[in-house]
Parts: sequence; structure tokens; C-alpha cells
Amino acid sequence: GGSGGGEGGAMMGIKKPDAPAQVTPLPRMQMACAILVLVSEAACYSYLFPFIPFMVRSFGQIDEEDVGYYSGWIASSFMFGQFLSAFVWGYLSDLHGVRPVILFCCFCNATLTLCFGLSESLAAALCIRFVAGLLNGNIGVVKTFIGLISDETNEAIAFGQMALCWGVGSILGPGISGLLSEPAERFPGTFSREGLFGTYPYLLPCVVMSAIPYSGMALGYAWLVEPSRG
Repeated sequence: GGSGGGEGGAMMGIKKPDAPAQVTPLPRMQMACAILVLVSEAACYSYLFPFIPFMVRSFGQIDEEDVGYYSGWIASSFMFGQFLSAFVWGYLSDLHGVRPVILFCCFCNATLTLCFGLSESLAAALCIRFVAGLLNGNIGVVKTFIGLISDETNEAIAFGQMALCWGVGSILGPGISGLLSEPAERFPGTFSREGLFGTYPYLLPCVVMSAIPYSGMALGYAWLVEPSRG
């Protein structure tokens, strides 16, 4: 009898584990907008890697041993521009909201990606990429947006998708641009050497890449809702 009472007391002293918290569903369309914007960020950062040395060489008046040097400057100028403007975009998103900043940056990203394909000189290519980074603060602003639409039960899922988005965009960008660069040489039956894509051999991948942030802007304009900061 005594041992039974002791066992009962021990059983009563055991604390039951807390029930797992119910995961709050993430707003699907809001997350879809954020995902598309992040994919476009990665794609528009990395799409030029396959063709940038050939583009620099095509400008002429550049020694062969300097091609890699100037290619690196063009490739890094985008992130340098983002580095300089990141805090400004964060301030503007606090002041005016994340929605208008995301839409504006998508528009700038897409338009300047198109302009890059029309570059005819090293200076033009370098300036366009630098300004594209300067006018694009979506990496930080989208992180803020995801933080505002998630809570402690689903934030790990929401932020975990950011790395996936960057990986997908980093695959799409170089893959598509490598396929579509110099289309007049690769697909002479479809593209004329005297036509637009013959004159600007790296415009076609830029046109395709610009469609991603333009799509993100359109989707965001239709479905993106300014989240509550309460």
C-alpha cells in the first residue's frame, strides 16, 4: 500500500509536456509576392555572370589582360550600390511603408536590367549596374515584410524560404542568360545579325530577366497589402 502511494505521488509530480503550438498559416499571396521578388533579386544579380567577360571584350579598346578586372568591377558594382543605399531604403520603408518601396525597387530593377543589355561602353555598363544596385533595396525591405506577416509559430518556415528563393534565382539567372546570349550567332535562323539582337547581343537575356521583377511588381500591385506594425 505504501509503495503504491509513493508511486502515485511520483506520478503526480511528473509535469506533462506542453502541447505544441499551432502553426499560424502564412498569407499565401503575400508570401508569393515576397518569393517572386526575392527570386528576381537573385536572378537580376547573377544573370550577367556567363556573358560579362564577352561583353567587356566587345566594347573594344580594352587589353585582354584587363577583361577580367573590368568584368569584376561591373559584377560587384550592383552590390556596392545596394551597400550604399540599404539604410536609406530601410528608412523610407518605415516612413512610407514597405509596399511602395518594394514596387518601386522592382520597377527600377527591371528597367535598368533592360538598359544594361543596351550598353555600348564600359562606362555605361558600370554606371547602369551601380545605379541598379543603388535603386534596389528589396533584399532588406522584403526581410522586414516577411517579419511583419509572420509570427513566432511560422517565422522559421517563412525565413527558411528566403535561402531557397536565392538559390532558385541564382540558378535561373545564369542558366537563362547563358542560353540566350548572342542569339544571332547561336540561332541564326531566328535572329538576324543585322537586327536588334544582332546589334545588342546581350539584350535578349536582359529582356527575359527583366520580366521577373516586372512580374513581381505586377503581382505586388495586385495582391501585396501593407502589413500592420501593431
